[in-house]
Amino acid sequence: MKFFIVVALFLSFVTQAVQLKEVVTDLEQPVEIKFFPDSSADLLIAEKTGKLIFTNTTKNKKQTVHEFAVKSDSEMGLLGLAFDPNYAKNKFLFINYFPKDGERRTRVSRFTLNKNNDKYDLSNEKIILEVNQPYQNHNGGQVAFGPDGYLYIGMGDGGSGGDPKGHGQNTQTLLGAMLRLDINTADDVPYAIPQDNPFVNNADYKPEIWAYGLRNPWRFSFAGNTLIVADVGQNKYEEVSVLEKGQNMGWNILEGSHCFEPKENCNISNLVQPKIEYGRDEGQSITGGYVYTGQLLSKLKNHYIYADFLSGNIWSADFPKFTTVTKLMSKQGNPAAFTLDSQGEIYVTTYAKGIVYQLVP
Repeated sequence: MKFFIVVALFLSFVTQAVQLKEVVTDLEQPVEIKFFPDSSADLLIAEKTGKLIFTNTTKNKKQTVHEFAVKSDSEMGLLGLAFDPNYAKNKFLFINYFPKDGERRTRVSRFTLNKNNDKYDLSNEKIILEVNQPYQNHNGGQVAFGPDGYLYIGMGDGGSGGDPKGHGQNTQTLLGAMLRLDINTADDVPYAIPQDNPFVNNADYKPEIWAYGLRNPWRFSFAGNTLIVADVGQNKYEEVSVLEKGQNMGWNILEGSHCFEPKENCNISNLVQPKIEYGRDEGQSITGGYVYTGQLLSKLKNHYIYADFLSGNIWSADFPKFTTVTKLMSKQGNPAAFTLDSQGEIYVTTYAKGIVYQLVP
């Protein structure tokens, strides 16, 4: 990572200056933001403590769409949302959250997002998937649709530290994996397994698994057909990887590109090496972002923009090579999630400040 820092400083004179413009304020622990399809103003915000909020960024008038009863200690809560690719017709919204009742578990559900007299509400919950969680942390939490129309779910290793239950390399569990589901099923069928999932006919693997060896994927995104995953490290390294079908990202054999303990068992053959990694001098908890496709930040077009939750650093990296990393700004609160609007402009929400910003020149 020291090499990347030198390159960033050297190239600073050609990097477009970026600042943050407030577009939504007075939020409580926002962890996910998504624009409505084909909109650059209508926005849904997930607050960790359970509120799903609608706002129009040009008016900054908020309304609570739904208040989920959630377990929200540690890294639990209302964590992710995604619009169905056919939202314009079916009005389906997918939510990742921790129900307050019962055992500690991740739940992914489909809802209908209704609009009546300019007010939104949710109805008709269909539970797609539930996964028990042994600990309160490393829950991933994101749901997103790929260009193939399937639902991808990022699952952490189940928590604690160092993956004590070995979920990262256990392909008989849905923890520590990227899942890929076909949700275009009858109402009484939660989901189907896409027939081109990599392990459909392999009894040693859960068929929902698209790839595995993840520790805590805190935000992933698609740039065309490329799946970019930011995985939070343990004690030393944060990483960004391009994840393909059937791959093993290496946790807990690797942390980033480095052997995790015990080193004598560190066989790195067939493990994915990260495109970017950084150490504790730059941050301690990565927040994945998006490849910028807008017009305002012309010099950052086709750059992957991401951040660190604890240091508040925000970087860009050239896509698809990821060979040059440039620090855009430092100490920007707790960046928890990025999103793109319909014009490809990029936004970030800060957890502690409770603000959604747009990145502008």
